[in-house]
Amino acid sequence: MELQDSPSTISEQQLHKQEGLRNTQADLAKQSLISSGEWLQLHGLKSNKLTLKQILSQIGFPHCEDYVTSLGRLVSSRYADGLFPRIYRTEDGRVYNLTARSELIYQYVEHLTQAVESYKQRMDWLTSRSRQVFGVIVEQSITIVLDFGGMLEEELDLCRDALIMVLEEQVAHIAKFNIIWASQEPVKWQENAVPVTAQSVAAAISWLEKSRFELALRQASCLDALLEAGKDKTIESTYYFVVGDVPEGSKELLLQSALELPQPVCTVSFNARGEGTIAFLKDLSAKAHGRFHAFAERTECVEFPTSPVKDEDSVITWNSRKLKGKLPPGAGVREDVFLIWKEMEEASSTLAQIRRLVVEPPKTDVATTDHGGCCLRSPVTESLLPLVLRRTPPTHKRPGCKSQLHH
Repeated sequence: MELQDSPSTISEQQLHKQEGLRNTQADLAKQSLISSGEWLQLHGLKSNKLTLKQILSQIGFPHCEDYVTSLGRLVSSRYADGLFPRIYRTEDGRVYNLTARSELIYQYVEHLTQAVESYKQRMDWLTSRSRQVFGVIVEQSITIVLDFGGMLEEELDLCRDALIMVLEEQVAHIAKFNIIWASQEPVKWQENAVPVTAQSVAAAISWLEKSRFELALRQASCLDALLEAGKDKTIESTYYFVVGDVPEGSKELLLQSALELPQPVCTVSFNARGEGTIAFLKDLSAKAHGRFHAFAERTECVEFPTSPVKDEDSVITWNSRKLKGKLPPGAGVREDVFLIWKEMEEASSTLAQIRRLVVEPPKTDVATTDHGGCCLRSPVTESLLPLVLRRTPPTHKRPGCKSQLHH
């Protein structure tokens, strides 16, 4: 007789399962918070031996050429003429003789298909939610400096929503953080960066929600806030979050102070109204060894539900639905997105070429090769089909060939 689980046991099992799911999701989030270059080192075509050159070396061998001095030019070898179907690499025109079974080719088609899909998912991830607003935080210890000097009154709630999303989706998965508001005097959430815990993230969110941020600042306010951030030697990078435009009169001082900081300065432009601000923040981040990101909200009126909208795997919050936008004029192409797009284009091109090998196998004439006055048939067997054509009988024989073949 089986004993039924008690309600308390079932509840404990559910809690353990939910905790395990949360830990898995947290691990995945941490793994995702890396630069596109680092991500491609793990998931790129080259690291997974899926470039066209790498695949061709696994399913065949290059057709050799050598320089013949008497002719004064490169001459292709003829030892494999007619034995193998061939494919030309469009990049350099090099010829490969194909020898693999179709089953192996299909495996590469499947791997490349999965690679293309993973690159699409990465691009979607990079251009959605907090990554669209703030970019990707790749450091483990940061300070966010808030410059609301150019903010319009109606943008305050939107800025809070954006920052809360960044805290929940990205900061929650790093090691240490702090927030400094550029006010008449710098207002620190904490004296120095503190360890990331569920409690510290919740406290930072509460601080953002309850703070009454001033809209007008003196020109030196943001400068003082950046200098305060630089005093914390435990952080790896400062994120300068700028709402609206940067006054012309403070640009030179800001640039000088950023260059004096011991840590890189990453700039995040939120709703800049002029391309001059975009150009300045791009220049500042480049000179301060940081990264630049820009976001501009959409301007059309959109109605949103007051309660979260649920799907199968997640809860889409009202904030994330409201924060929809695009790159502002002058921001240029996001480098992290471009790197993934470029890899996806290469993967798609390679997939099309490799898939063609099994859908439309290269054709060749199986010819005979003369060796010492005898005719040798192709040694390639039917197991190589559909890549290799079936052997055909020789169209002619030389005298003595039969006796030589039987020796």
